[in-house]
Amino acid sequence: MAVFKVEDKDLNSFLDRLSGVINFNKDLPMNVFIGGGYLFWFFERPLLCFFEIFSGLVSNSVSSFKSDVFIKFSGGARLGNSCFSFDGSDLEKDVHWLSKNFESFFDGAVGYPMVLCDSAYKWVGFESAYEEFGVIAVKETELQKSFYEYLNSNFISMDELAELASGCTAEGIIAKALISSYSS
Repeated sequence: MAVFKVEDKDLNSFLDRLSGVINFNKDLPMNVFIGGGYLFWFFERPLLCFFEIFSGLVSNSVSSFKSDVFIKFSGGARLGNSCFSFDGSDLEKDVHWLSKNFESFFDGAVGYPMVLCDSAYKWVGFESAYEEFGVIAVKETELQKSFYEYLNSNFISMDELAELASGCTAEGIIAKALISSYSS
């Protein structure tokens, strides 16, 4: 298996850097990302239950950015067994293991919010317990063509979110709130 626990000094370093990208004092539908220059895509949560989409995100990230993908449960909490990295070498087995353990939140040891990112924070995903949609932010200056194409094919763009917002459904109401926070 090529999933690795991120612990101790590495976890502290990871969280220190991550706190420069995400404001853990905010939650969706507010914009949780620090700074500007991001493009946004949205997804129905929980992402880990969509095996092919999650696997594709990890695979496309590893091939586009040549770095591991990290997943951190329980937001900015410095908990052991809450952060993992994937190198993409045994993706099917790794994603199955993670999805299975996610069902019980690792027997109640972790929770939301959940953060996904590459090691250089060129893209960061955020999933909350409070909204039906999660968000992926990609630094516009770092966007790779194949990663962009994958996101556009498998996630909800801002334009598609605007279409959802035109309706009177629960998804439409959520979409309006996200647009209010994430449109420029």
